[in-house]
Amino acid sequence: MTISKRIFSLFLLSLFTIGFISCDNDDPFEVDYSEVPEPFDISNAERVETETGLIYYIVEEGTGEFQVQRRDRVQVFYTGRINNTGEIFDSSYRNKNTSPTDFASLENLIAGFREGLIGMKEGGKRVLIIPPELGYGNSPSSRLSDDTLRFDVELDQIISD
Repeated sequence: MTISKRIFSLFLLSLFTIGFISCDNDDPFEVDYSEVPEPFDISNAERVETETGLIYYIVEEGTGEFQVQRRDRVQVFYTGRINNTGEIFDSSYRNKNTSPTDFASLENLIAGFREGLIGMKEGGKRVLIIPPELGYGNSPSSRLSDDTLRFDVELDQIISD
């Protein structure tokens, strides 16, 4: 091998080594919840308990003439926590996202989340306390099947078709 090829090979090896060392060790599958807001304060919120067992707190009423109906498409900011531990398991703010989540159909949501959105107005904020039977209790493969869930929800927009 000629000297120029050896030098070029060492140069490439050095670049590769520097590139490899400079890479961070972050897990590409780890979800970042660092931008999730603190839980809503419910100390002065109105508490509502429904016949199904859903409890929700009205933190802010919202404005506008329209309320969420079962057939609506909505955009929502939300954070889901396990109620007893406070552990976040999902959020629209994950990985530093700043846009609301678009739910084209409320039918695809867990029953307690869907029920908690019904009647909200744009800009409204609620805390939903969802018992297992209205959450993932009917899904034995879910790690959340036995947990009571807390969702802090802010309705950004009701989208009319």
